[in-house]
Amino acid sequence: MKNFISTFLSKKTIAKSNKGFTLIELLVVIGILGILAAALIATIDPFEQLKKAQDANVQNVAVEFNDAMIRYYTSHNALPWAVDSACASAVGSTAGPSSNVTLGNPSVISSCLTDLVTEGEIKAAFTTATNVLTSIIFQGTANSVTACFHPQSKAILRDLNTKYDPNTLTITSGCVSQTSSGVTTCVWCTE
Repeated sequence: MKNFISTFLSKKTIAKSNKGFTLIELLVVIGILGILAAALIATIDPFEQLKKAQDANVQNVAVEFNDAMIRYYTSHNALPWAVDSACASAVGSTAGPSSNVTLGNPSVISSCLTDLVTEGEIKAAFTTATNVLTSIIFQGTANSVTACFHPQSKAILRDLNTKYDPNTLTITSGCVSQTSSGVTTCVWCTE
C-alpha cells in the first residue's frame, strides 16, 4: 500500500507540473498574435477609414442641404435667393449663384441658411457645423441647386458622382483616370 501511495503521489506531482505553458510557448503565441494584428491593421488602413468617415459626414450634409433647398422650392416655388434679398446678395444674384459659394461663408449662413431654418427645412444646429460646411460648395439657378465637395477617401474618389468640374460643377471627363493615383480635380455632387 505504501508503494501504491508513493507511486500515486509521484504521478500526481508529475501531472501537476505539466499543467501550465512554458515561457517559450507563451512568447511564440504572443508573437503570432502580434504578427496577425499588424497584418490586420495594414489591411484595414485606419487613415483611409478616417477619411471615409469624414467624407461620409460631408456627403450627408451636402445631401441634406440640397434636399432642404428642394423642399423650400416645393413650398415657395422659388429658392431662397429669389425670395430673400440678403440671401441674394450673399450668393451674388436673385437668379442664384453662378459661381461657387461655400456653405461655410458667414454671409450665406446668416441669410440663406437662416431662411431654411426659419421654414423648418433644416435644424438650427446645421449652421453650427462650420468645419463641415466650409467643405461644401454650391451653385444654383432660379430653380435648381447643386451641392458638392472634394472627397478625400479612395472610395468616394471612385464614386460615380465624383465626376464634376470643381469650377463649373458640370460633368467632366477624365476623373476616373485621375483617381488611380489618389488625386482628383473632380468633386462629388448631388443635384
